[in-house]
Amino acid sequence: MKRASVSEAKDNLSGLLHEVRQGETVLITHHGEPVARIESCRTEHVAPDDAAADLVRQGLATAPRAPLDVERVLKARLPRLPAGISASRLVVAERANER
Repeated sequence: MKRASVSEAKDNLSGLLHEVRQGETVLITHHGEPVARIESCRTEHVAPDDAAADLVRQGLATAPRAPLDVERVLKARLPRLPAGISASRLVVAERANER
């Protein structure tokens, strides 16, 4: 990851954006302290597995414990709520119990 101070970023924003378009991530610092990160918002150059691995590295996701059994998921019966039960009320109640 490239680092640039706020003043460097102001003086060379076009160059930094060119590097970001090439896949580089730029960390902006102020007096040596990180304050922002510039990264591409386009994901077409990132393979899905790479994107998932990046989320795991950042601690934003966890890796699966086992491969997904697609056939089992497709054959599973969909859950049904009893008549008169609201899914949104169940969600609200569950969230209230988590506190």
